[in-house]
Amino acid sequence: MAGIKEISLSFLTAYPYLVWPALIVLLVAAFFLYRRTNPPLPLYLRIVLAGLRMVAVAALALALLEPVLSITREYERPRRVTMLVDHSASMNKQEAGKSRRERMDSLLSSASSAQVSSQVDPEYRYFGGNLASQPALVDPDRTALADALYELDKQQLDRPADLWILFSDGNTNSGREPADIATTLNTPIVTIDMAMGGGGFDVGIADLTFNPITFVGQPSEIVVKLHWQRGDDQTVNVELLDGNRVVDQKRLKLTTDDGLGEVALRLIPEEPGQTLLRARAVPVEGEETTDNNQRYFAVKVLKSKLLVLLASSSPDYEVGFLKRTLEQSDKYEVEFVATGGKMGNLAGNFPSRQTSLNRYDLVILHDPDPRRLSSRKEIIESYLSNRGGALWVLMGERFAASGPVEWMNRLLPFSQSRRVNLQYVEFNAEPAEGDLFHPAVRLADDQSAIRAAWMELPPFQKLVPCDQIAPGSVVLAWTTRPTAQVARPPVLGYRRVGPGKVLASAAMPFWTWSFVNLGFGAEAELYHRFLEGTVTWLTVKDDFDPIRISPEKEVFTRGETVRFDGYAFDLGYRPIPGVTGAVKLRSQAAEDSFELDLLSLGEGKYSAEFLNVAPGRYHYEANFDGDQGLLKRAEGQILVEAFSLEELDQSGNAAGLQALASRSGGKAFKAETFDEALAYLDLTPVAVISQKDYLLWGRIWLLIVFLSAVSVEWLLRKINQLI
Repeated sequence: MAGIKEISLSFLTAYPYLVWPALIVLLVAAFFLYRRTNPPLPLYLRIVLAGLRMVAVAALALALLEPVLSITREYERPRRVTMLVDHSASMNKQEAGKSRRERMDSLLSSASSAQVSSQVDPEYRYFGGNLASQPALVDPDRTALADALYELDKQQLDRPADLWILFSDGNTNSGREPADIATTLNTPIVTIDMAMGGGGFDVGIADLTFNPITFVGQPSEIVVKLHWQRGDDQTVNVELLDGNRVVDQKRLKLTTDDGLGEVALRLIPEEPGQTLLRARAVPVEGEETTDNNQRYFAVKVLKSKLLVLLASSSPDYEVGFLKRTLEQSDKYEVEFVATGGKMGNLAGNFPSRQTSLNRYDLVILHDPDPRRLSSRKEIIESYLSNRGGALWVLMGERFAASGPVEWMNRLLPFSQSRRVNLQYVEFNAEPAEGDLFHPAVRLADDQSAIRAAWMELPPFQKLVPCDQIAPGSVVLAWTTRPTAQVARPPVLGYRRVGPGKVLASAAMPFWTWSFVNLGFGAEAELYHRFLEGTVTWLTVKDDFDPIRISPEKEVFTRGETVRFDGYAFDLGYRPIPGVTGAVKLRSQAAEDSFELDLLSLGEGKYSAEFLNVAPGRYHYEANFDGDQGLLKRAEGQILVEAFSLEELDQSGNAAGLQALASRSGGKAFKAETFDEALAYLDLTPVAVISQKDYLLWGRIWLLIVFLSAVSVEWLLRKINQLI
């Protein structure tokens, strides 16, 4: 009967030895209660009253016993089989006159496949860079096999398949390694390798390693990483091109049949600015494909040496170490002026003209007296807000003794509200958790090491207690101990003044850091790392206009989302309300154009994302509009290169498919042995035993029965004068 194997009744109560005796006692009591009545009642009425009492007692007992009705069914269902089909671009590779995709379609549409499908419960899923229910929804420009398997496993948690059949060439170029997650899957996998192996000679550029920031006249290394197959005894010429001009080239002799190698090319920029470059492996006759032979990349070229003004009224060890370290670098040219009295040939004055100050990329003020600089306040403010300069103020004894100076406080990230003299106290600084990777704070490569490095540094010995933190400022490090004036004074922080940057430090000395790790071959590593990170961050322009729109990068790979970021802030870096914007992309090779609105992400941030942009060069125009009209207009160029990860290596990965099948509990087959794979499958229906429990207690009808029986009994007793 409908596959029902067993019906049973059980009770969940923990006290059956109390409920059953009580039920019997109450039922017997109901019988004797109405055996004789006063006044006497007809037999039928006594039977009705006794029955109502027994029904009420039974309903109460059922609620206490918590009965459960269990129905067990036994039946067979067909096996659930998921066909996982590779729809990445590498499946288009031609082998023996047919593409891998065509041969796969032939297998899936064959009579033997149809016969198997008729005996199972089939489901089809498709993957490339993502997992999809339809081929049209697959990202074909990359293969993330492990991610697809993981996602499918999650989707089938409530109704798992009995078997997955994977049709693929085994290539995976994105995400995790499939074999690494195979043992965590709940379903065995039978793999069908669609790659025929073999193939001809091919070489491609696998990756590029380069510094995105270079300097005019200084050599920079571009490392081109190559991958090849069937390349034994071939020679490849690798070029670095600026437009069509060959900047550098080298030859690489391939000494193995399949392998990886790299070539280091040399770039010496001639002019500052953004430069689009191209690395190319010159095509060799007989290559299977040349689509993977070149890659584009962009570098930002800065002036050969940045000019730094270091001004101090009382030079000390801090100034000496700072000056010497900067001069030892080939990035900076340092001009030092001693503004105090009796300085001999080092004596000088802080620049008094705007043009003189604007020459410098960075100005460092060591323990300045802001009152003595008041005559220069206009040119300092203009240097920051108009020129976009960088200022580093190292607070010390003279700065604290001068007391609050309004114009200087307006520039600093933190300051004093009243004069408090310099305090001589030993303490360590603690970096702010949200800014551990800021260049001025990052003394190590991971968060725990950064925290440890700051705690192990020589302690600071001087502190200028600052109790005012300017709006929009960022504190990078705090003291680890309170002072009488401030609960937790800041040590290091910055703020932006228009396009300019101001960094302030309220503690000294830093120069003692140069002795950390000496003798262990580190050569003042922490001090150099701090100084290099701080000065580089201050001097490298990052286009931090309050209102700006820019692409995420200048070069995108095929299939990658082309993203534009927008920011709309006022001069106080507060979000501007009511801003709308749009970005328009126009192809330089065709009349195609695309336009998207800049969608608000909140807090003055906006974004526009173009999907599936065809390879080519594009000109973009972007704008922000506010209540008063146009706020910002930006334009420039981006490149979507034709290179795809799928074009890098199309040789197939039989070993990877073998490992995946073995670790998941399945088996690996070649496309040529597909019939053997079908014969391997266990197609017998799965015997299913299911049990469904129905709770008979706690239902509203038990309450209704109990109350109805008691109420009717009471009413009959009332009518017949038994109450």
